[in-house]
Amino acid sequence: MLGEVLPQARARSATVLRCVLFATTVLALPVAASLARAQTQAPSPVPQAGPAQHNFDIAALPLSDALALFGRQANVQILAHGDLVSGLRSSPVKGSMPTEVALRQLLAGTGLLYRIGADGAITLQAGGATTSSVTMLSHITVEGRMTDDRFGAADRASSLTVTQTDLERRAPTNIREVFAGEAGVSVGGGIPLSQKVYVHGVEETNLAVSIDGARQNNKIFHHSGTNLMDPSLLKAARIDPGVAPADAGPAALGGAIVYETVDVADVLAPGRNFGGFATLSYESNGGTVTNGNSAYGKIGGAEVLGFFKWTKGDDYDAGNGAQTIGTGADMRSGLFKTALESDRHRLELSAEQVRDRAARPYRGNIGSLTNRPAERERTYDLQRRNFVLNYSMPDATGLWDPKIVLAYSASELRLGVPSGSIGETGGISGKFENDFNFDSRNTLTAGVDFYDDEASYHDATTREIAETASNTGVYAQARIQPHDLLRLSFGGRGDRQEFKGVSGYSQTETGLSGNVSAASDVTDNLTLKAGYSNIWGGVALAENFIFNRNWNYRTGISPVHSENYTTGFDAHVGGFTFNAGLFRNNFENFRDASFNGGPAIMLNFETRGYDLGGGYNWGNGFVRATYTNALLKLNGALTESDASQYLGTPIGRIISLEASHRFEDLGVRVGGTIDKTLKNAKVASNTGPLPGYTVVSLYTEYQPAQAEFLTLRLEVNNLFDEIYADRATYGQEFTNVRPLYEPGRSVMLMAKAKF
Repeated sequence: MLGEVLPQARARSATVLRCVLFATTVLALPVAASLARAQTQAPSPVPQAGPAQHNFDIAALPLSDALALFGRQANVQILAHGDLVSGLRSSPVKGSMPTEVALRQLLAGTGLLYRIGADGAITLQAGGATTSSVTMLSHITVEGRMTDDRFGAADRASSLTVTQTDLERRAPTNIREVFAGEAGVSVGGGIPLSQKVYVHGVEETNLAVSIDGARQNNKIFHHSGTNLMDPSLLKAARIDPGVAPADAGPAALGGAIVYETVDVADVLAPGRNFGGFATLSYESNGGTVTNGNSAYGKIGGAEVLGFFKWTKGDDYDAGNGAQTIGTGADMRSGLFKTALESDRHRLELSAEQVRDRAARPYRGNIGSLTNRPAERERTYDLQRRNFVLNYSMPDATGLWDPKIVLAYSASELRLGVPSGSIGETGGISGKFENDFNFDSRNTLTAGVDFYDDEASYHDATTREIAETASNTGVYAQARIQPHDLLRLSFGGRGDRQEFKGVSGYSQTETGLSGNVSAASDVTDNLTLKAGYSNIWGGVALAENFIFNRNWNYRTGISPVHSENYTTGFDAHVGGFTFNAGLFRNNFENFRDASFNGGPAIMLNFETRGYDLGGGYNWGNGFVRATYTNALLKLNGALTESDASQYLGTPIGRIISLEASHRFEDLGVRVGGTIDKTLKNAKVASNTGPLPGYTVVSLYTEYQPAQAEFLTLRLEVNNLFDEIYADRATYGQEFTNVRPLYEPGRSVMLMAKAKF
C-alpha cells in the first residue's frame, strides 16, 4: 500500500506547487490591472474628421472572419446567413473612411449586396435578391466574441477551420462528420470509441490537442480511440497542419487541433436573457435514438449553460447487410459552463464529460481476427473528463491583454474482461500569457505553460504501475505585418521535462523549438504562403495497457523531434476559390515502447504529399472539392497501420466534395457530401493494394415560416450501401483481420426546437 501512496504523493506535491504559482499570478492581477488602467486613461488620439468615419485595418480574409472584424472596427451589427458567406474571401480595407465606403471595399468581388436598416444594422444578401427577400432572410449575427482572435495571422494561413455555421449545416453525430468534406483530415473507425483523427496521415497524439484551452493527453489503449468527442458540444474546431505557432502548446510535433465548446453567447437569441433547445433523432440502421437538451441564461455579466445528451441503439449493419458486432450506441455526454464578465474582465469555468460504455468488439478497433475465433465482444467503459478555468480581458487592445488557463483533463478505460483492467491517463495543465498589442497589425504573445501528466494501469492481479511526465515551458510568438503585402509569424519556445518510468527511473531533458510562417497577399485575389517548424517534443508517455514493471530504462529514452514544411497558395475570383499546397513532416526518435521489447524502442517516420482544392459560392449555396495525396514511410520504407500505431496511417489519395443550397423563400436547405478514396498500392500489405470506395450522403433541412423555432432534418447516409472500412481504420492490410466496417445505408430523422 505504501508503495502505491508515495508516488502519488510526490506527483500531487508537484501539482500543488504549480497551483500555488498560478494562484500567486491570479492574486497579482489586480495590481497589474491597476497599472494597465493608467495606460488606458492616457489621452486618446485625436479622432478622425466626421463622426461617420472609422479606422479600418482588415486584410484579405475568409469573409466570415472579415465581417466579424469589420463589425468591431465600425461598431455595427452585421446580419448574414452562414451559407451566404461560406467559402468567400474579403478584399482588404485599410484607412479612415465612412462605414459604407469600407463595406463596399470589403465586399468587392463577392457578388453580395447589403442593406442598412433604420437601426443601423447591416444585412447582407445575394446579388439579384429582391428587397422582400431581404426582410425574409433567415440570418445569423456576425458580431461579439470571436472564436479565434488571431485569424488573419500568417500562422493561420494554412489552418483548416470548422465554424459554428459549418457545424450547424453538417449536424455531425461523430467526429468524422465534423470534418466532412476535408480530404486532408481522416477519421477511422465506425464507432466513436475507436475513432482517431489523422491530419495528412499523422495521428492526433502527435499534435497539440486542446479543448477550451486545456491540453489533452488521453492515449490509453491501442484498441480504443484517443479523444472521445461529442460534436454536439462544439462551436468550432481548427486544425493547424504541420506548422503550429509556439503558443499552441508543448509537443506540437505535427501541428495542432483546437476544439471550442459552446458559450451562452453562441446560442442565446438576441434580446433574450434565457433560452434552451431540445433535439431528438432516430437513425434506421441500428435503431439509434438520440436526445439532447440544453438550457442557458444571462443576467448582467453572469452566464450559465447546461447541456445533456444520451444516445442508445443496437448494432448496425454494414453495406453487405451483415450485422457488425459491438457497434451499438450507449453514450452520455454533458457540458456545464458558467462565467462572470465585467466591463473588462471575464472569468469562465467549464466542466465537460463524455462516456461510452457499450459492448464492443473484443479488440475495439477491429471487427474480428479470423485466426482467433474466441471472444467476440466485451464491454468498454471509456470516460473522458475536462475541467477548465479561463480568465481573459476580451476587449483589451493595448499592451496588457492577459490570459490564464488552469485545467484538469483525464480519460479512463475499464475492461471487465479478462482481468478487470483499468487504465487512466490525465493531468493538470495551465498557462499564463499576455498579448502585447502594439497595433491592429503587430502583436507579440509571450507566456509560460506547464503540464503534469500521469499514465497508470492496474487490474485484479497487478498493483498500479505508472509513468509520469512534468514539463515547464516558456514561449513567445510575434505576428507582424511589415508591409501591406506581407504577413509574418515567428516564434520559439524552450521546455524542460522531467520523466519518470514505472520502475522509478527518471531523466530530465531540455529542448528548444522554433517556427516561422509567411503569407503574401500579392494581389487582392492571390495569397502565397509557406511555413517551417522544428519542434522538440520531450519523452511521450507509453500506452497504459502495455506497461511492464520489469522494463529497463537504463539506456535512456531520446526526446522526439520533428521538422515540418508547408507551402502553397489561395486564390479567389468572384465566387470561385482555388488552393494548393505541399507538406512534409519528419519525426525522429519516436518512442515505440512494447511490453516485451522494452520502453526505449525508437523509430523515425515521415509523411509527405500535397493538397488541392476548389469551389464556387453563388450566395445561397456553394460547392467545394478537396484532394489530398499523403504518403507515410517508417524508417524509410512503406508501412502499415500496425507498425505505425500512434504514428500515422497510410491514407493515400482521397477526394472529398461538399455542396449545399438554401431556398430562402421555402425555408429549405439541401446538401450532401461525396467521399472517394482511390486504390492505394503504396502500403506494406499482405492483401495487396488497399481498395478504393465511394460514399455518398445527402440531407434536406426545413425550417417552417410559421414556426422558426423548429428545424426538421432528413439524412440519408451511405446512400448506395457501400461496403467499406474508412481508409484510416486499423488492420486492412492483413489477411487475418476483418476490419471494422462502416455502417451501410441509414436514414436519419432529426428535429430541433429552440425556445
